[in-house]
Amino acid sequence: MVFKNIGFLKFAIMLSIIMHHSRDIYHLPSWLGNFENCKVCPDLFFVISGFLLFYTFNYELSTFDYAKKRFLRLAPNLWLLVLLMIVLTMFIPAINSHFNDNILRLFLLHCVGFEPISGGTYMNITWYISALFWVSLFYFYISKIFDKKFLNIIIGIIVMLCFALYMQHTSFLAGGHIENYYLIFNGGICKALASMGLGYFICMAYKYGFLQNIGIAGKVVISVAEIYILSFLTYYLIFADKIAGKSAMVFIVLFSILFYLFLIKKGIVSKFLENNISNILGQYVYSMYCFHIIVLAVFIRYVYVNYYQIILLHPFRFFMSEVSIALILGVIMYYIFERPVAKYIKKNW
Repeated sequence: MVFKNIGFLKFAIMLSIIMHHSRDIYHLPSWLGNFENCKVCPDLFFVISGFLLFYTFNYELSTFDYAKKRFLRLAPNLWLLVLLMIVLTMFIPAINSHFNDNILRLFLLHCVGFEPISGGTYMNITWYISALFWVSLFYFYISKIFDKKFLNIIIGIIVMLCFALYMQHTSFLAGGHIENYYLIFNGGICKALASMGLGYFICMAYKYGFLQNIGIAGKVVISVAEIYILSFLTYYLIFADKIAGKSAMVFIVLFSILFYLFLIKKGIVSKFLENNISNILGQYVYSMYCFHIIVLAVFIRYVYVNYYQIILLHPFRFFMSEVSIALILGVIMYYIFERPVAKYIKKNW
């Protein structure tokens, strides 16, 4: 089954991430907040990825074949990003990106504790790609070797421990994804283990048919819940300058509920967004994540330096311009690189 409305959620999360990364150099209007709570957005992506991993799980696929398939899906965008950033450094030295700093990144090894996550201006945000690959591989492997009655408790313990570990370490703000806790546990890996594991239990609920046979009254309640949670998340991620409930877990739990309601498509919002436009927007998200870094680097190291006075006069316009250009670049790179490469790999490899 295709969940087209999930594309809207993915795009909305991606938009929040870009705004969060773009906010640093601007004095934005007070009504906007500071987007600090958007640090939790990668966790929301991990929840979706965890669900999709287990929903489409193929027991006939070997672990090696899955790793190859996953690596070839994620790595090409990252390789091109590294190349483009190195080329940009030749024209804008302040961007400061070099091949030697990105060697482990080429193998998706930059978020497992082997190195400080650097690589140049804003390149540290590619931690998500590394964590997604290795945790997906880990969950795929244990799902093949453990019986389901053991798998439930194993993933449950992993989810609880990893949420507790990184929430406590970050004072419940869901940051710290590039740090190593106690010299062993990488923050990004912990975030991925916790939220993708949560996606596993959402998949279980969906396959068991939870809330999928309800009457009109139930659909009304679900519609109200969808509207409330969407409004709540929008307010606290974009407009508020404080964290709800004093813990980022509030966002993760509420989003997980909203995500499940979108999966069962019983509410008015999830039905309205079940369309091709939502699905198309979702396709662009990975390219937007990878290549929006280029726009951020150029604005920070070149535009801000050379047009400082104008930016001070029109900060909101420059902020929205940066965000818009990042989104457009993601769409362009999807069509000229990501999709053609994915089709070539699928056909030949």
